[in-house]
Amino acid sequence: SLKPDTTVIAVVATLIVLTVILLSVLLYHYMCHNKGDYRTTGELAPGEDLDEDPGNQAAGEKKEYFI
Repeated sequence: SLKPDTTVIAVVATLIVLTVILLSVLLYHYMCHNKGDYRTTGELAPGEDLDEDPGNQAAGEKKEYFI
């Protein structure tokens, strides 16, 4: 049969491996979940109507872009 020291080492090693696996799964989920579209303030959100915002310029006016 196993010695008590060997059993303790096996339990500790198993807990470490399970902890590393759990952290890997959580990190993978976090990385995939937060991968979204990057929108600047000048872009409309998906489903947002251009006519709803009173601050928008009229359709015929020129837009000025600053680089």
